Amino acid sequence: MEFAKRQCWLLMLISGLAQAAESDFQITAMDGGQISWTNCFSNGVCTVESASQLNRANPWIPWRNYFTTNPAGLGLLPSSSPCDFFRLRAVEISTNKEAFTNLVRSYGLLHTIAGSGADGGVDGVNYWLARFEGGYATNAALSRPHFAMADTNGNVFIVDKNSHAVLKVTPDRRIHTVAGTHASGNGPDGAQLATTVALKFPNGLWVFADGTFFVLDTGNGKVRRVDTNGIMTTLFQDKKGMGDGRGLWVKQDQSVIYYCASTDLKQWTPSDGVSALNKKFHDLGNIFVNGDVIVATDRGDNTVWTVDARTGTRTFLYGNGGTKLVVDNTLAVTNGLDQVRGVWQPPIGGYFLVTDAGAQFLYVDRAGLIHIMVDGHGDDHAGDGQWFYAPRTYKFGQLRSVSMDSQGNLLIVENDLGYVRRIDFQRLTP
Repeated sequence: MEFAKRQCWLLMLISGLAQAAESDFQITAMDGGQISWTNCFSNGVCTVESASQLNRANPWIPWRNYFTTNPAGLGLLPSSSPCDFFRLRAVEISTNKEAFTNLVRSYGLLHTIAGSGADGGVDGVNYWLARFEGGYATNAALSRPHFAMADTNGNVFIVDKNSHAVLKVTPDRRIHTVAGTHASGNGPDGAQLATTVALKFPNGLWVFADGTFFVLDTGNGKVRRVDTNGIMTTLFQDKKGMGDGRGLWVKQDQSVIYYCASTDLKQWTPSDGVSALNKKFHDLGNIFVNGDVIVATDRGDNTVWTVDARTGTRTFLYGNGGTKLVVDNTLAVTNGLDQVRGVWQPPIGGYFLVTDAGAQFLYVDRAGLIHIMVDGHGDDHAGDGQWFYAPRTYKFGQLRSVSMDSQGNLLIVENDLGYVRRIDFQRLTP
């Protein structure tokens, strides 16, 4: 199929598509810098690739990946490119034997995007210095950050607990304070410029696509909202306190908020206020919400659970309660998840998990098998600029959280020394 002058759209499928269906995977349209397709995998990755010429001297170059959750999909093309030829590739990430390999090969380089690791990482110590403001994010010493999450403009927000602030890394790689004064306090609840409102050990964060964000101000027992104009308001206060609160999730219409308060998973609604949804945890980590299902990590019990958002009923999901390191490609229910903290569900199903003491970044597939994505130990911090996947090679220290941005890149908060890492959702080779 050919469109415009010397632009040719080619198709290629890899990994397990039945021969009968192979010819059905096709481009359906190309218009305004977009390409659409049909009959792709319902659980997979589609990659747009480009080449300047169709010969061995001009290899195909991966342009962008897209998770596919339906047979039909839509992707973007380079807005300005010298390339003349494009093609699509599709891989399945379900329960087929190549699923994990296909997932791993869809991701690329590992980077540190924030944190210098220059100071000691002692809990309770604020390492923020005025000279960090506006500078490169990798030159700034972070102070026990817990969670990082991005908006659709490429800004990465970081809740930096011991500097009593929320920071933002912009696409130019510079870091800025967007909430808090970098001094512990209990700022006013009314509408104020967020950088003038004192926070106390903020330890949870949730970010909307437009850059509106919410802060779990644990030391003050409050959830605060910061609008895109930089104005902060307090939504509510939990007068019983939040303890070592970490997880926070806010529904898009702000009709319900779920958050973690040590042993209790709680919810807030504008009409009913604060209530306990489940009080049976040992030491909650983070949460991920999909419809009426809340997935919660219990750091104190080394396990992962689901909670029914309607009834509060808790159901066991993964982990045997032990602290032994994960055995790759075995059932998640039989493995120890040493101080599991972070959880995120990618569009293709399964769950990404991260462990604190275990220092392992993991993926549990749709069949319930657990896989080691990146291994770690202690305060190790390595692998920048390398392909992220290197079995039995330590690249991470203790891990606190994992999230995914709108383009599929993974954001991981790592190490007492304070780093935020990114794994690119970008193939390295065709």
